Amino acid sequence: MRRRRRNREFLARAAAVVVGSTMVLTASFVGVLALVTGRTVGAVDRLPFYVLAMAVAFVIAVMVTEETVDAVRPERAIASAVGVAVVTFVFVSLGGEGIAYAVRNPGRVVISQLFFYFLAAGLIGTGLGYWGLRHWRELARRRVIPSVAQGCQT
Repeated sequence: MRRRRRNREFLARAAAVVVGSTMVLTASFVGVLALVTGRTVGAVDRLPFYVLAMAVAFVIAVMVTEETVDAVRPERAIASAVGVAVVTFVFVSLGGEGIAYAVRNPGRVVISQLFFYFLAAGLIGTGLGYWGLRHWRELARRRVIPSVAQGCQT
């Protein structure tokens, strides 16, 4: 009984992560399309919201990493928080622009087959991201990711 409940809970969490990540990536890909085609009308007006999301992510990441990162190397907490903030800014701004573009141009995105390609790319990106997060230490040890490997040795 307990095992079934744990399996259901794991599947529910995994499904939420897959759906959420895929939606963020899909919206970001549409945002790239909006940027490439020059159709980011009003992006400057939305920029303060993107910066605010980045700042919130930075503070949360500092607080979480302070609790989990080796206290001997406190600079790792700041470095991690900066990385999280930059990634958050990129995905929030691209995703926001993607959503704005899709709302203004549903025929070009949602109704067209292009949406399915972006959705498939989002799913593939989710799978690659999951795998990469699970195995980055192994890759760093093998020197497949040189910059990460050097950071882990310090």
